[in-house]
Amino acid sequence: MLDFGSSNAVAKLLLSALVLFFSVSCATISTEAPEHAENSSGFVQGFETSFPNRFERLAGIQNLAKPVENSLSVNFGPQLLNVKASYLEKSESAPALTIDSPESSLRRYLKLLGSTSFGGTNLAAEGELTYGPGNSSLGGCDCLDWPRMMRLGIKTRWQGLSYGADFKSVEKGFVSISGAPSSQERDESQLWGEYNLGPFNLRGSVAESWEELLDANRRVTRAATTAVQLKRSVWSGTLISSYGLVEQGPDLNQEMTVFTNTLAGSYRPFSVLSLGPSIGIKHEWDAVTGFRTETPMTEFAIVYTPFQDEFRLIGGTSYTRTFNRYALNDITTIGTRAVIDWKIGKFLGRNDTLSFNVNYNRQRDLISSANSFDDLSGILQLKITGF
Repeated sequence: MLDFGSSNAVAKLLLSALVLFFSVSCATISTEAPEHAENSSGFVQGFETSFPNRFERLAGIQNLAKPVENSLSVNFGPQLLNVKASYLEKSESAPALTIDSPESSLRRYLKLLGSTSFGGTNLAAEGELTYGPGNSSLGGCDCLDWPRMMRLGIKTRWQGLSYGADFKSVEKGFVSISGAPSSQERDESQLWGEYNLGPFNLRGSVAESWEELLDANRRVTRAATTAVQLKRSVWSGTLISSYGLVEQGPDLNQEMTVFTNTLAGSYRPFSVLSLGPSIGIKHEWDAVTGFRTETPMTEFAIVYTPFQDEFRLIGGTSYTRTFNRYALNDITTIGTRAVIDWKIGKFLGRNDTLSFNVNYNRQRDLISSANSFDDLSGILQLKITGF
């Protein structure tokens, strides 16, 4: 006589085993506790024809108010397709023209990231769709409440050579996680190649961007960038040169040439100390008016960690001057930053950090005093990681 109760139990067990096997074979789902979002590489950006943000070259100085991230990832088979959905929060402070410290606010992002290596081949592709709140500082902006950024990229490698292509589209009013706002709709495309020669790393790129401005004006920027990086055990150096052509106007009849050179270094004399000096200069030439503008800059950053992964001191200063021989503009900017990070351990989460950040910027316009200001701001943060 058949025992239907036992048969049903066996059938349920087999069905559970099949579901478990299918789940493990086809997809792996994992949740990640809140953590600091990963920073993008700052080696060289093909579209940048101006200096990078201050204090972004040393590890730990990039994006001091790092976003906190909660994410859910789904892996459809090994090396086939990985999809990751993230919710990020980043604390930021509005610029101030007085010595009063502004109140910080949270900027939230929803990000969907997908990547594939096509079954373990040398070809890899990645796509990203990010929604963020609009830039409230743009007065009278008809921006969307949640403008988006879309990015597509494909790359491959052959022996020591890596190369690829990227496309990026940003809607008006979108503010990136690094804090860079987009005042206009912008599309970008780029072809790049990178070759590793032991201690040397060579990279080149050609890029083009399109922007829709007011009054049916357009701006098209074409840039070519080359970079040489030398890495040693305790120091490294990078030389970046960029040449760009900017066309603007209804018929793109307004042309400007931009040429930038930057030399940056990093030196670690001790395991607890890192130093990062850099110098650079940017030349701009207006083909219509013939005006030439020069912007030299210098920067120095320091990171001191007397207790590994527990206490960190960060400081930096920069000097920039923009002028031309026709005395149309002469602006000097001095910036300083000091940061104290202290890992206090288990307080509200598993591994919390108390951070104090002070920034001071002083700008002086020798032509128009109305453009001169002093900006002092301070932020006290408690960064909670996990529960």
